[in-house]
Amino acid sequence: MRKLALCLFYALCTFTIAFSLFWMALPRLNARSPAPQDEADSVPLSLAAQALPERTALYYLCDEGGMLTVYACGADGQPADRLEETGIYVNLLPENDALRIKQGLSVYSETELRTVLEDLGE
Repeated sequence: MRKLALCLFYALCTFTIAFSLFWMALPRLNARSPAPQDEADSVPLSLAAQALPERTALYYLCDEGGMLTVYACGADGQPADRLEETGIYVNLLPENDALRIKQGLSVYSETELRTVLEDLGE
């Protein structure tokens, strides 16, 4: 009887480990985003949104060779000069932060840049 209980215990442990590994190996299911609308179908901006001035980015953060890189932007808001390659590995960041950096992140002030870099770990 004791051997049977021990075998059942080992079988249960093996099943639990195998199921856990299988569950971790499953690809993550992404929620589908709604289809993009045509520009003609989009809702017009409110008066308050229309009154806001366009801000141009001063800095641009991106993934370059696996590291977070900071670029200074020109007058048009496009990345122009490479300022620094930080010691922050993008793949080690939380998933949402890594995705934002890989897509490119525009920063509009030096204070915001310092805050973002501080949050990311520098």
